[in-house]
Amino acid sequence: MFTRRQFIAAGAGLLLVPHSSLAKALMKHNVSTGISDLVENGDIPKDIAVGPNITAEQFIAAQRDEKALESLVGGLVERKIKGQPLFNEGKIILYNTHFKERYLFKFRNGYGEYDPKILGSLNYFMRCNYDNKYTDMDIATIEMINYVAQLLGVKEIYINSAYRTPEYNAILARKSENVARNSFHMQGKAVDYSIPGVPISKVCQYAQLARNYFGYGGVGYYPRQNFVHNDSGPLRNWAKK
Repeated sequence: MFTRRQFIAAGAGLLLVPHSSLAKALMKHNVSTGISDLVENGDIPKDIAVGPNITAEQFIAAQRDEKALESLVGGLVERKIKGQPLFNEGKIILYNTHFKERYLFKFRNGYGEYDPKILGSLNYFMRCNYDNKYTDMDIATIEMINYVAQLLGVKEIYINSAYRTPEYNAILARKSENVARNSFHMQGKAVDYSIPGVPISKVCQYAQLARNYFGYGGVGYYPRQNFVHNDSGPLRNWAKK
């Protein structure tokens, strides 16, 4: 059974595994801050869906008012009892700009169940640009970029770089000071990407919003190279020229 805090996070359309500490992180970092600012500034409508039958307005209210929170949690409990989906579907079209490959990945259903075969295909898709080696990608990173796509209402993300072998990362680090020698790419925890038709500054804004939902992760902004970096490491931001 989900905990009360997990239901709060589920209201934002995020997948929480039972042993995850994500729910506590969400509460600690005030998950409603980012979305409330966007609503108040008119960047997104207050009736935008952030979860199954849950609007941004309802989610913000649940963070501020105990009765609204109980109502939100109660509605999710009822959906669970009826066997109705609690989460936005994990489905995304990815295009690998290095290998020129495009696939639709349906990696998770609305009940929070992952498809191991699809995840295996996704791991290979995210392989190293240098030597084709691959690893198990951190699902937290995949969920984050999937959520960015959902927030923006787009269907496709262009992947510039995902997994890197230590050898390839060392080569890149020698060529550019923008590459961290201990990069999360080597652990399968980072993705560099862009979204066709969306200014990279806007992609970065929504990447930060998604990160605020999750309560963890780094967001890097690379305007000249036209990509955003997301990872599942500690909370941090940076920008490179």
